[in-house]
Amino acid sequence: MLVKDFLAILESLAPRRLALEWDNPGLQVGDPGAEVRRAALALDPSSHVIEQALAADCQLLITHHPLIFRPIKSLSASDPSTKPAAKAAAGGLSVICAHTNWDAVGVALELSEVLSLKPLRPLEDRGEPLAKLVVFIPEERAENVRQAAFKAGAGVIGDYPECFFQAPGVGGFRVPTWGRPFSGVPGKAHQTPEVRLEMIVPRSLKAKAAAAVMEAHPYEEPAVELYDVEAPGRGFGLLGQWDPPVETIEFLKARLGPDGLWAGPVPKTSKIAAIMPGSGGDYVLAAARAGADLLITGDLGHHQALLAIEAGLAVLSAGHFLTERPGVTRLAKEIAKRLERTGQAAELKVLDESAPLRRL
Repeated sequence: MLVKDFLAILESLAPRRLALEWDNPGLQVGDPGAEVRRAALALDPSSHVIEQALAADCQLLITHHPLIFRPIKSLSASDPSTKPAAKAAAGGLSVICAHTNWDAVGVALELSEVLSLKPLRPLEDRGEPLAKLVVFIPEERAENVRQAAFKAGAGVIGDYPECFFQAPGVGGFRVPTWGRPFSGVPGKAHQTPEVRLEMIVPRSLKAKAAAAVMEAHPYEEPAVELYDVEAPGRGFGLLGQWDPPVETIEFLKARLGPDGLWAGPVPKTSKIAAIMPGSGGDYVLAAARAGADLLITGDLGHHQALLAIEAGLAVLSAGHFLTERPGVTRLAKEIAKRLERTGQAAELKVLDESAPLRRL
């Protein structure tokens, strides 16, 4: 396998378009054409993690947090901010990150499984706005038009590419006297067997997809329609339910450990919880508005804790590492599934890490 094959797998699992504007997912160091026999996964691209990957003879490291967040002026092993990247480059280790694009897909879901919390919906919807493309085509040319639309980015639903609906019917029109129709006679009304083709397309790609369809269509004046549609999206965090309710403190201590910090009034039992792995303190009001009994997150600042008290919402700050590390395990499982389904050969290894913050 090659580095670019892993990039393709990650794009299918967590498309880059789901990432936040300030983020930097994707290839951080290395060559897309480099061979990969063994790949490692970790939460953070620290020097310790990179040394582990190199010692395990890995050619690729996949992390959740980016190795490079902002532009750098030099790559120095003596500069703490670029030391890990310099080590990876010197060792020939390619590094890929799936950050907020993976947050929008898998991190909260894995934490919900740790907590036995039934997901209800994303806490913040980040699904890309969608449109539906509809076109009417002679049946014998439908395949050409479908393929043109697929190449333009249409027809993707979740993990499934090339999705479409097609139904037969009869199309009618009057050919203008100056027309050069695919079927019919100039100046006369005409009816012909056609199919109605429908597929979903991201709104950002609808102009491209429509242009591709019109270019591949045999008619002089193709009937192409685009409708904006609403569809359940992916998103950050989630709102979930315990049924039956759980004993709040005892249950969360058993699942997440005793070291969390609390803010706000803690209910004796909890049924509806919002979870936002990592830096989720800014979602206090969103969780309160969603009707949650509590918010479980990684990081909570002083002023966010005061806001939780004012909102009457319990917030558990369980640690950035503890709430996001399960997402690495999920990512490894999902990549392994893709490798197995496609018959591609590469060994995966989840590296050992520990939280950078600890109690004295």
